[in-house]
Amino acid sequence: QNYRIKFDLEFQPTIPDFAERGKDGTLIVELAPISLIPVSVFNFLEIARTWKKGAFHRNAGHVLQAMSRSEVTRSMPFQEYSKEYPHKKGTIGYAGRPSGPEFYVSIEDNSRNHGPGSQQKKNPYEADCIIGTVVQGMEDGTAARIHTMPGREFIGDKKKWVWIRRMHIMVPDGRGGYVELFSSPDVIPAD
Repeated sequence: QNYRIKFDLEFQPTIPDFAERGKDGTLIVELAPISLIPVSVFNFLEIARTWKKGAFHRNAGHVLQAMSRSEVTRSMPFQEYSKEYPHKKGTIGYAGRPSGPEFYVSIEDNSRNHGPGSQQKKNPYEADCIIGTVVQGMEDGTAARIHTMPGREFIGDKKKWVWIRRMHIMVPDGRGGYVELFSSPDVIPAD
């Protein structure tokens, strides 16, 4: 079993179903096997451990992008990728070149958009770093709800952001389940 990260989210009244579903949401991400992409996984564990604030602030049609504020302030040292863990629907990758610390959830198969050779013609092997896969909250849950936010580029409209209030690091309990190892402080969303 791999590590998992639970995101506690807060939707704002600008989400179309706010009256019906309220402000709370949850995503659970199972991190990729450490044996395949160790730097990406350990880096994200450190982001979760030192989480300060962040939000899903971009609905790009093919990804839901989040800003990340933690003690991890630098991009990945290299574009780590394994063909055994491609950019499929529901995976999480680091945004940008070089990648991170901002990240995104793929809401469609993004092998072509973010996989090997997708953004750098001179290097057909380079791809966005990948982190893990959403195992709770993808299809009929939180990710689908974030995707309903009106407009695609709401980067500058903080009233539409979906705040990431808290991150929880979860580890295998040895019996097929998970136990919480660490929780970041609950962050009150602010500008």
